[in-house]
Amino acid sequence: MNRTRTATIAASVAWVLAATWLQLMRGPGLRAYDVVWAEDGGVFLNQAMRHSLWHNLVTPHAGYLQVIAKLIAQPAAALPLAWAAAALAAGAALVVALISLLVWFHSGRVLRSPWARVLVTVVVPLLPQAGFEVNAAVNDLHWYLAYAAFWVLLAPPRSVAGQVGSAAVVAVAALSDPLTALVLPAAIVGIVRSPRRLLACVTPAVMLVALAVQGWVHLTRAAGYRASETVLGELPSIYGLRVLLSALTGDRLLGPLYQWAGLVLVAVVGAVAALVAGLLLWRADRVARQVAAVGLVCSVAYLVVPVGLRGTGGFLERAEFSLNGSRYTIVPLLLLWVAVAALLDRLRPRTVVGGAVAVFLGVQVLSDWAAPSVRTGGPSWRASVAEARAACAAPIRPPQPVPLVAEENGRYAVPIVPGPDDVTIVVAPVPPPGEPLLFAVVAPCAEVRG
Repeated sequence: MNRTRTATIAASVAWVLAATWLQLMRGPGLRAYDVVWAEDGGVFLNQAMRHSLWHNLVTPHAGYLQVIAKLIAQPAAALPLAWAAAALAAGAALVVALISLLVWFHSGRVLRSPWARVLVTVVVPLLPQAGFEVNAAVNDLHWYLAYAAFWVLLAPPRSVAGQVGSAAVVAVAALSDPLTALVLPAAIVGIVRSPRRLLACVTPAVMLVALAVQGWVHLTRAAGYRASETVLGELPSIYGLRVLLSALTGDRLLGPLYQWAGLVLVAVVGAVAALVAGLLLWRADRVARQVAAVGLVCSVAYLVVPVGLRGTGGFLERAEFSLNGSRYTIVPLLLLWVAVAALLDRLRPRTVVGGAVAVFLGVQVLSDWAAPSVRTGGPSWRASVAEARAACAAPIRPPQPVPLVAEENGRYAVPIVPGPDDVTIVVAPVPPPGEPLLFAVVAPCAEVRG
């Protein structure tokens, strides 16, 4: 093994460890490794504690398969219950770190400047807007897998072994979320640019098969759900606010600025962004245009389609602005940064351009790093398990609350009713007083005592 290869491996391992650690340490209050997020515990950990991996892999949640979440929850359930929060958060953070490493190697085929490659890599675990809702959460890994699928489609490997690895990535991505189909336009650019076009078709073909499986599951097992009505005319404003403006301000400034200026500011930012993008596209070379165009198309699609299916309610509230729904902006933001990197990649002087982008994004990361998140208030998993252990040891155990969402029964999620020797452990977020318990882990006292 030569020195270059050894240095590459060492740097890769160091980056993955650092990126994983940074995600686990993000935010104020309780850290991610001591808080179990809603579906992570209430759905995936509950099911992993009760069923085999194969059963869980073929059992959908919310109408589609979520393979990556099941693959992490199953080994976490085999550990002592007190370790569950750390195992789930660390598993999610590690997957995101590995995806960022994959992006580094694939981006070298379409980006020339080291700073541009660093940008599209580092933004994966450090995206400012990821801190509020999706950081180190198993339930939200499918967003990051869509970004990974985008890159392996855009810059396909030229070897058979590389295609096998890429096919595995897109298969897991598509089997974790059918919306991954929205990055398929990247395959067109990848195939056109590849010197081995027939080989480059392998990964998209595998992805189509996985998407067909998801489609069959959705058609036969999905129950109808909409958080609100969809107003099509609001979708451009939502993209302008939660993606374009957010990319300029980060999370902490977004709310105050929007409450001050409203949609007028969003319209101005959108117009300026369109003008700048048009000028940069006009000056860019063919490769940069292709990458930027497909990045922008997929970015818009990944906001419009998911939010359109969910409903547009709540995204444009001005007086009571909230960052709820941030998960829908993760892929659009990541792909927007791909377009920015591609358009600025060949501008000179590269050191100045790269430095300016690094400072701009670095300020956002530092500003939003300690911003409150949905997990800030806990509850602490270690404290909750200790309370559950005390409850199991009590001679008379009070009636245990029943979580509303846990198991899957046909098209619908159903509760897990605690038995006489079970205890309910509440996970984040804790419901407001008077509201029913949505997510919790129902564990046998034997597990808790162990």
